Amino acid sequence: MKPIGKIRRSQVLSGNGPGAIIDFRGENGAPISVVAAGLESWDKLSAKPGLLNDQRINHEPLQVRLQVRGFRLPPVGEERFGPTKRPRLLPAYRFPDWHVCPSCNLLQRSRFWGSEIEKPELYCTNCSTGRGKRIRKVYAVPVRFVVTCPAGHLQDFPWTSWPRHLEKCSKRKPLKLIGDGAGLKGLKVHCTECKQERDLDGALSPGALGKLPCDGKSPWLKSEAKGCSHQPVAIQRGASNAYFPVIASALDVPPFGGSFRDMLEEFWDDLISLDDRNQLPLYVKRKIHPVWPDPQVTAEELAARILTLLVLLDDQTGDLRPNEHMMLCSGIAGDEHFPEFQINPQILPPEMSGYLSHLVSVERLREVRVLRGFSRLNAVEANDNSAFVAPLSDTKLNWLPAIEVRGEGIFINFDEEEVSKWEARKEVSDRAKEAHFAAENTWREHNGDDRPFPMTISPRFLLVHTTAHALAEQLSLDSGYSTASIRERLYVSSGPGGMCGFLLYTSAPDSDGTLGGLSRKGRTSELGPLLVSALRDLEWCSSDPLCSSGILSLSEGSGSAACHCCTFLPETSCEHFNRHLDRGMLVGTPDQPKIGFFRKILNGGE
Repeated sequence: MKPIGKIRRSQVLSGNGPGAIIDFRGENGAPISVVAAGLESWDKLSAKPGLLNDQRINHEPLQVRLQVRGFRLPPVGEERFGPTKRPRLLPAYRFPDWHVCPSCNLLQRSRFWGSEIEKPELYCTNCSTGRGKRIRKVYAVPVRFVVTCPAGHLQDFPWTSWPRHLEKCSKRKPLKLIGDGAGLKGLKVHCTECKQERDLDGALSPGALGKLPCDGKSPWLKSEAKGCSHQPVAIQRGASNAYFPVIASALDVPPFGGSFRDMLEEFWDDLISLDDRNQLPLYVKRKIHPVWPDPQVTAEELAARILTLLVLLDDQTGDLRPNEHMMLCSGIAGDEHFPEFQINPQILPPEMSGYLSHLVSVERLREVRVLRGFSRLNAVEANDNSAFVAPLSDTKLNWLPAIEVRGEGIFINFDEEEVSKWEARKEVSDRAKEAHFAAENTWREHNGDDRPFPMTISPRFLLVHTTAHALAEQLSLDSGYSTASIRERLYVSSGPGGMCGFLLYTSAPDSDGTLGGLSRKGRTSELGPLLVSALRDLEWCSSDPLCSSGILSLSEGSGSAACHCCTFLPETSCEHFNRHLDRGMLVGTPDQPKIGFFRKILNGGE
């Protein structure tokens, strides 16, 4: 197997994971298109399969939530295989199978093109000239179009049946893909036998493939095709809706992730598999306490601390964010026992008094991001646990691919009492209900009525989400980080004492993390002017009055005041793909200026 290209480890989780179509350039610039292989193929290329692999990471609460025993990093570097070392590789399979010659327009499957042993490049033998090493190859190009369905299956476009052949045509002679005009209207599939041809105008529209069934193929798994009832649709192989990774992530916060948990690593599998927790004191006394490095700790104290960890793990089978939110709001500065979670609580800026309750400069954090599947055609909402996601493996494994990143950021929590008063106002709640109704209708158009809409678009959600976007945009101008490198993590829940905050952070896969430029902006003297400036930028958008009226966001299913000119961020930064935003909730609208939560600040306190 010959390596065909390189991707960064983080790219496996951001859009190039199992099932994704990836383009490479081979020797002399030859185009190569592949689909990243499933997890079983990872093991075939690894000296140590599964969780025996050296590149393994852990995050117990996230493992419990995803029902696995651990996570594996995408392979990087070399590994020892017997007496020798060899590079770690990510496997992939050629897809699509059809290619076209850019010189003679010949369109055919990969097996009919010329190739060399151990080289993935394909070339047209008719158009290539010369002999031996001096041959000048004309490389075949992978076709632009593939067929998929909402279940994530992939198959080749029906090139053979696309032209309306004459009855006497055997359909066995080669096709040609001829471009003689602009757009799909000028791209025609020509049969060299019966001379019939048909352009591709409308080929990407729903229903364009007629009665063509979905083959149920998963070429990244190499398993047998399964029956599928979905209607297939044609897309461009490099389209943005060809692959949406479904990511689960969590921060390392106490009591997990610290040095105390690290010292229990040798015994952890035994501890979590105890049938009876009453056996814990005896197990600690016999196995753990005799080798514990701190002689001042009694066996009873050690057992009590371990029991606390196990009980918290039991409670974290659902949402992990409440515990993260609690620790970020705790006001506890850096703890030497938890080196991966260092925070520095700040005094609130005077201008934010009555609006915020907590401002925290996060000096260091560790995040684990896990790829649990993917979808095609439509993205899965971050908190939609009932959504169908395409599998990464033929059978469920006890591990998933993941990466760990370290960085720093800023945590802001709103004054929950003031937010409750504000969202109880009729004009505010009515505006949020309209946004929720529009988002739910759009969601049902793509997902049907079988499942409930997975979230509530509340006033506080719009407030928190839009404020996070506004501040991220302003921070990118002052901190030196691009908007694409600043990510949001939202903490929102309803009811008395519910969560109402967000974390903006930047991170890197390096063990040293980042340089601290973002966390410094979270200091009292810096954050106040930054947030006020961000809010003033939202008062007017260059697309107004269209933006403020909600016309520009109708296609996103909200009709709220938000667009690319004011609140949208790179989609890698936003948890909700730039949906569910409304700057009117922050600064008001021309028709209703007083609905803005921060309106008094912008009016000079009036």
